Amino acid sequence: MDNNKIPPLSSFTSKKTIAPKRAVDHFSMKQGQKESIISTNDDAASCKLSAVDKGYYIDDFVKHFVKVPIKRPPLINRGFFSRVEAIEQFIKQFFTSYSQERKQIVSLGCGFDTLYFRLKKRGDTQNLVFFEVDYEEVVKNKIKIIKAQKELYQMIDQEWSQKLSGDYSSNVKINSPYYRLGCIDLKSLETFEIFDQLGIDYNLPTLFLSECVLIYIPTECGNNTIHWASSKFTESLFITYEQIKPSDEFGQMMLKNIEIKGCPLLSIQSFPEIKDQKKRYLDKGWNRVDVLDMRDVYNYFIDKNRIKETERLEIFDEFEEWDLIQTHYCYVLAIKSSQHLNDFNFENTKPLNSNNNNNNSINNKFIS
Repeated sequence: MDNNKIPPLSSFTSKKTIAPKRAVDHFSMKQGQKESIISTNDDAASCKLSAVDKGYYIDDFVKHFVKVPIKRPPLINRGFFSRVEAIEQFIKQFFTSYSQERKQIVSLGCGFDTLYFRLKKRGDTQNLVFFEVDYEEVVKNKIKIIKAQKELYQMIDQEWSQKLSGDYSSNVKINSPYYRLGCIDLKSLETFEIFDQLGIDYNLPTLFLSECVLIYIPTECGNNTIHWASSKFTESLFITYEQIKPSDEFGQMMLKNIEIKGCPLLSIQSFPEIKDQKKRYLDKGWNRVDVLDMRDVYNYFIDKNRIKETERLEIFDEFEEWDLIQTHYCYVLAIKSSQHLNDFNFENTKPLNSNNNNNNSINNKFIS
């Protein structure tokens, strides 16, 4: 689930202070809102393909999930590169910490993401079980695409590629040895039963991915998900990517733009700032929580050689817009571990741009 249409910078010329809105938080969701949220998946896939086609990163599979390729501006391409590259960094840390152990990745609200296929092609799935869950409508469409593309279904499992069923009476759609796909509604009381049906192992190290997912559901439902993950798994990592800072001028326009599309951010007012995001996960049982906005993720965390490579790809002069957008998205890194609590981090490196106004150690940003 995602949303990528950003209002123009000219929208933020007013100096008027805008009071924050009251939190919108309820368990019911109109059908139109659900459909709008599902539609953001197509937009995200299209944006990823645009970045891939420009050479920002390699993904041989996203093309199968986009009907009509659309060229996106450099601002969007660079934004999706930073988002995808950060996930790659987290996964490297996860694989390094549990290199000899069987482990799991759980992608919540997976949409048309291709991470499993990329890992499979690189040979990184031998000791890994990869779980994906999303709304039934999304899962059905994903299976149809997988079934139609030999390049995809052969990467699931030779035996199971012949068993991809069109029978949607069960919430379990694919249950192969290494890749498992099922239907979920994170607002439902029976939400987590799907993981038992998919055969998840609560004793294995598990990495959770939530990219623009919890922000679309009511606060209590998101809290239930975060607490479930911390309470059920002994060794786990929860990575969240979502919007923040709704109360300044850019944030207000961002919210308005998203609400016009019919998919309001239901929990953003409950956790508007980095400190609120950190407290949310600590309160739900996670041992350590670090949070950075995407500007700092780009400057500190992403591999500097990759940044050098990608910044040569396109002419880029939207620095003010870039700064505004990146400071209104964040990554949450929540860890629960008795063995590897300090293995995961936003690496302590100085920004690539020596003219950056903030040259402090990244560790200073995690002091409460």
